[in-house]
Amino acid sequence: MIPNIREPKMEKYFVSENDKSAVRAQFGVCDETARRKVKSLKLWIEQCPHLPLESKDENFLEIMLLRGKFKEDRVRKNIENYFTYLSRYPEMFTGFANLRPVEEVGVAVLLPVPTATWERIAILKLQPDKVGKVLDVHRCLAIGLATAMIAFNYDYTASVRLILDFESFTMRHILQVNINDLFKAISIHENVLKMRISGIEILNAPHVISVILNLAKICLKPKLISRLSVHNNVESLSKSISKKYLPADYGGEQPNIQTLIAMCESTFLDKKDFFQKIERLAEQNQTRGEIFGVQGSFKSLNLD
Repeated sequence: MIPNIREPKMEKYFVSENDKSAVRAQFGVCDETARRKVKSLKLWIEQCPHLPLESKDENFLEIMLLRGKFKEDRVRKNIENYFTYLSRYPEMFTGFANLRPVEEVGVAVLLPVPTATWERIAILKLQPDKVGKVLDVHRCLAIGLATAMIAFNYDYTASVRLILDFESFTMRHILQVNINDLFKAISIHENVLKMRISGIEILNAPHVISVILNLAKICLKPKLISRLSVHNNVESLSKSISKKYLPADYGGEQPNIQTLIAMCESTFLDKKDFFQKIERLAEQNQTRGEIFGVQGSFKSLNLD
């Protein structure tokens, strides 16, 4: 049965406070330990005057602990990266507040119910009723990055499982991809958004995509290859992800894609202030990033 959604806001479906304990337990951490680690990070931040006030927010610190698997040394590095790396590519964070998912050709949506192992299912695809429009790949990357920024800051799940649906994707679309923008987006995901990738499901891939994937496997780490699956149809996909967690369009029990896009649209409108803050931080911290340097570099997706 498809849930009755009266207020289609993406964040309404994020992990509740009561369920956070179960997520922490996946990393062998109890509630008291999580609180202690947050306090420890706040004390450390007091010794880091170059970090902005936002770095002291306890909710932010706890989700950074989650992204760093509650390993404090790793988390400290991640916090430095979060505020300095924003300034490396400020143009990638510009205009988020003006994005309208319902109007875009390419969309990124999150499924409202996490899996039993606290994975968040995310789908990236073209909107079928807009495939005739010119695909602005930069805006498509921006939609994906903006959605990821919201999930990073508000979604308390252990990992994300990506569904890359290439339905209606053609060689023409591939030729429009700006490699420089693509590199920047991947680099931001690697160095800023420390969300663990538990799997990548490729659906409806045209032959050219399959060829590219086969070539890419030469350069990919074995761990990533082991988490990448190619599906010719939704029946195959449902063997990797239970229909309980898939949208109705894929024969699942969750809201259909259009409803998920409406949820995304509503959340984008609600998070306008958040997007403006991110843009402001990226611009203001540009000098700070040059002074303190940016830790980390593009290596591979976060699979740990």
